[in-house]
Amino acid sequence: MKRRIGFIAAASIAGIFGMVLLPGEAISESVDKNSPDFAPGRIIVKLEEESTTSDLTSLNRRNDASIKEKLPEEDLSVVDLPNDLSVTDAVERYEDSSDVEYAEPDYVVNTEAAVTPNDPNFSKMYHLHNTGQYDGSPDADIDTPEAWGVTTGDTSVVVAVMDTGVDISHPDLNGNVWTNPDEIAGNNVDDDANGYVDDVHGWDFRNEDNTVFDSAEADGHGTHVAGTIAAEGNNGAGITGVSWKARIMPLKFIGSDGWGYASDYIQALDYAVAEGVKVSNNSWGGNGFSQSIFEAVEAAGQQDHLLIAAAGNGGSDGISDDNDVTPRYPASYDSPNVISVAATDHNDQLTGFSNYGATSVDLAAPGLWIYSTTPGGGYGYGSGTSMATPHVAGAAALVKSKFPELDDAGIKAKILSSVDKKAGLEGKMVSGGRLNAARALGATAPAVKPRITSPSPGSGNKVRDRTPIIKARVLGANLEKSDMKLYVDGRRKYRFSYYRSTGQLAYKSSKLATRTHAVRVVVAEGQGGGAALGWKFRVVGRR
Repeated sequence: MKRRIGFIAAASIAGIFGMVLLPGEAISESVDKNSPDFAPGRIIVKLEEESTTSDLTSLNRRNDASIKEKLPEEDLSVVDLPNDLSVTDAVERYEDSSDVEYAEPDYVVNTEAAVTPNDPNFSKMYHLHNTGQYDGSPDADIDTPEAWGVTTGDTSVVVAVMDTGVDISHPDLNGNVWTNPDEIAGNNVDDDANGYVDDVHGWDFRNEDNTVFDSAEADGHGTHVAGTIAAEGNNGAGITGVSWKARIMPLKFIGSDGWGYASDYIQALDYAVAEGVKVSNNSWGGNGFSQSIFEAVEAAGQQDHLLIAAAGNGGSDGISDDNDVTPRYPASYDSPNVISVAATDHNDQLTGFSNYGATSVDLAAPGLWIYSTTPGGGYGYGSGTSMATPHVAGAAALVKSKFPELDDAGIKAKILSSVDKKAGLEGKMVSGGRLNAARALGATAPAVKPRITSPSPGSGNKVRDRTPIIKARVLGANLEKSDMKLYVDGRRKYRFSYYRSTGQLAYKSSKLATRTHAVRVVVAEGQGGGAALGWKFRVVGRR
């Protein structure tokens, strides 16, 4: 009797370069002369609506400053500072004035090593570049723009997709589908004498034919996985994969019923190894240990083949399981050429469905709401460790492109030693972190500057509640309450709450007088620099 194994999915698949900076963000006086964060010796000032240019002139006179130029379309002024007044101090002084809505440095907007593709749906791919979309945490991603500054991949690197079939006619995939150079299409001859007739673009081991795509219903999972690995990048269409140029080898062994067999899988893996493929994506799993699969995996390792596998999505309840206690294969095979992958969300938290294991799971990658290719030329979202795994496979392809001399052990070491450590992942996996493709390539990703948004009560608003809840969203990498200061009418407040998962800062104010009140939130300078946001609202009497 054949052993059945299934794929893993928690849910059904359903400007150019630069920085975006907001008022009050990231002030640092340690300016690199070759690559400054902002212009020295000047700031940008916006006055309150009721204030006038003469008010600014008076303020400038007190600070020995002057108006350099006005930006009338935005109602802004560029203010030249004296030599003995730093940008940091100037921003604080001007923001303390009741005439000023905000002041900020004159930030430099420049080209970085990071590369942003022109694919129109790239903004939906928080997993590759998280700017806070979907209410996520900025930089809860795998740093692909920085990775692409090193390499966007190489056509000589092939990734085998061990899965359902793949829609190789998809416009974002068809240019990156592997083609067998030793096979002549359609002549019904096994030209390369490998035992498979007309295996031009891979093989269907479940149905024993060369048709690697049978239907949208049967082959959606493999198509989605393939897009994350290597959808064509920078082609002005759809999305981009982690590796823009890697080739996808579809090796179908799972049928429309969601199941595959060990014997078919072994043949598929042997095929990939025989064709010289060094990386395979395995977004599938089962609870039963198969000695035959284990031996095939071990044999593949002898040929420097790296097998990247999904850790699994819990049992029948879909709730996280500990793979140290309940192994999930092939992810749990104790073989040095296996990488086991868990799933995180848009806030760098382990998802509720993802399996984990202090000794049996290696690292995590984004696996919630992953936007990728679907059959018929479409795109859609998918969730699961199935969707996390191809991020690591794509990163492995980039590493192989940059360092072609590396074997499976070398690629694995690059990936695991370069993760972004996360407190919520420590003790739950070997590396204690989430994939960082840029660091795996030796790139240093720029620190993420904190952002403070969504002040409440809003700037200029009038409220009748004399004990309003003062709120703001404070977003950034690894922020804690201890990194923040809250001031109301110039007095520091300590008894506020901060919810890291959502970035929500909240403070229940004491009874306020019926007048205008000033609020200021400050984030201490750290790896990503500091940030500050001030605003005013008015408490009015009840009618």
